[in-house]
Amino acid sequence: MSGTAAARTMGRLAAAAAAHCADLDPAARLTAAHAWVGGGAPRFANDLARHRAALQSALESALGAVSALAARQGSPSPGVPQVRTSVTVMVATPGPYRGVDPRAMGGLIAALDTAAGRLPDLATLLRAELAALCLPAGDGLTVARIAAWAAEQARDLRRRLDLIQRAEDGTGLVPAGLIGFGLFGAFAADPGDAGTLLRRAASGDAGALTALLALQARGADPGLAARVHAWWRALPQERRDELVAAAPGGVGSLDGLPAAVRDRANRLFLTAEKARLTAECRRLVALMGRTGEPGVLLTLDAAQRALDKVLLVERALAPGGAGGLPHAYLLAFDPTGLGRLVVSWGDPDTADTTVTYVPGLGSRLDGADGDVERARQLWQQCRATATGRRVASIAWLGYDAPQIGPAMITPGTSVATEAPATAGAGALASFADGLHAAHRPASDARNVVLGHSYGSLVAGKAALLRPGRLADEFVFVGSPGVGVEHATDLGVPAAHVWVGEAGNDPVAYLGRFAADPGDASFGARRFFVQRTLIADAHSSYWNPHSASLLNMAMIVNGRYDALIQPKPLERPELLMPELAPDALRGWDR
Repeated sequence: MSGTAAARTMGRLAAAAAAHCADLDPAARLTAAHAWVGGGAPRFANDLARHRAALQSALESALGAVSALAARQGSPSPGVPQVRTSVTVMVATPGPYRGVDPRAMGGLIAALDTAAGRLPDLATLLRAELAALCLPAGDGLTVARIAAWAAEQARDLRRRLDLIQRAEDGTGLVPAGLIGFGLFGAFAADPGDAGTLLRRAASGDAGALTALLALQARGADPGLAARVHAWWRALPQERRDELVAAAPGGVGSLDGLPAAVRDRANRLFLTAEKARLTAECRRLVALMGRTGEPGVLLTLDAAQRALDKVLLVERALAPGGAGGLPHAYLLAFDPTGLGRLVVSWGDPDTADTTVTYVPGLGSRLDGADGDVERARQLWQQCRATATGRRVASIAWLGYDAPQIGPAMITPGTSVATEAPATAGAGALASFADGLHAAHRPASDARNVVLGHSYGSLVAGKAALLRPGRLADEFVFVGSPGVGVEHATDLGVPAAHVWVGEAGNDPVAYLGRFAADPGDASFGARRFFVQRTLIADAHSSYWNPHSASLLNMAMIVNGRYDALIQPKPLERPELLMPELAPDALRGWDR
């Protein structure tokens, strides 16, 4: 090969380099100046900068190799032309979508598309020219990979941008304000590598879904539910249907998914469990009739108890949609261990007000119908006094509540310790994140958390994990303490923390976990609760037609001026003067 041929090749490559060295510059300018700031922008910008630098390095390398060959073969060295470019940008300013400017993002996508369309020709030219000179063609392969990367990013970002535009014009269901969390989900800062898990889960990886649920239960990542929501919205409908069919229980437990999706998935899971356990019980009954072995009887008993849990959930959901009641959304169901059950009366995604009830000591799946009934009673009372606002009332049994029995002396499960509440707080915080992520925007929507007994401690600890974001209002009834010394420690004004105490509820006076919420020094507002029999006092707050149930509904609805106050003849000091100081603690003075 003559030096003249190398020199001619050098001329062609120099012209190509001049034409293509800045192919990724427009994308870099838009990324830095307009399209996206905050969130995962730095990581995406670093990826773009790395590919832009790789493109220019590949051009320098190819030109350098040809120039050196020309010099070795006796041609005057033409030198390597400058292919390094600089990108000057204006100061980036946040757009209206939490750092995403849809118009500039469209420009970024177009710039990536242009680069993806131009760079393959450069890659082909490099490979052909270098091969003709018997030089390694690796630089051509590098450019081809960069072209493929640009094309992939353009496709992905176009799909995500479509979500913003549909949210903006009202044709989509995605809250535009959430897109900043999910638009660049593949690049955002990702505690616990949730992005990788989501991509694996999308491909049907059951282990990734299990890992996501474990990450969710810890509640350490406030943005996880929003990323799950954006991830789900970005999936094609066929893929969503496939995931629901393959793992209904797992999909149905993902915080951030629309309530209707979770309900459909969990009902499929419930139906499948009923069929499986019914068949297993029949098989074991037949086997026991043939063998009579005691071990078969024990296995049958366990299967029947599991089936009873499924039937209990079915019965709890059955009233939904009838007799003036809303649809009962099954937002979580897990029959293992103490069990998990989350049921919402009404759609939390469209509700103007959502109240999440967190039960306490002794709560478990095989008795959760009582908790679902309490949520239903509160929904009915709220609906009757809501003045047209849509209400969703949720029973949230999403943690291992302390139990009466041997577990009471085990530190990790004892009601006398904070350990069960600490473990459950992350799951409650994540659930609240999911409510926010899936909710269709409304400027005056309200979220209320209602904790009963030990459940109030779970709520208090969850509030510390999401300062000022867990709820707009807290209501505590029969509380032994919420883990903080003052109402404002929960992240909301003290005027939005409410305490109700039956005068003869012994749990309400414990003050076991930090300050007693019923004490004036705690700073919460107190509302009137009627007296009942001592044996029933701790469970009396949801009694039909009671002052406590009506007052809780008024608080949930924000109708503070309509709270029931004690009548003069109900003042306990007139009946039992010696109890007056304690008995008055449950009243809003």
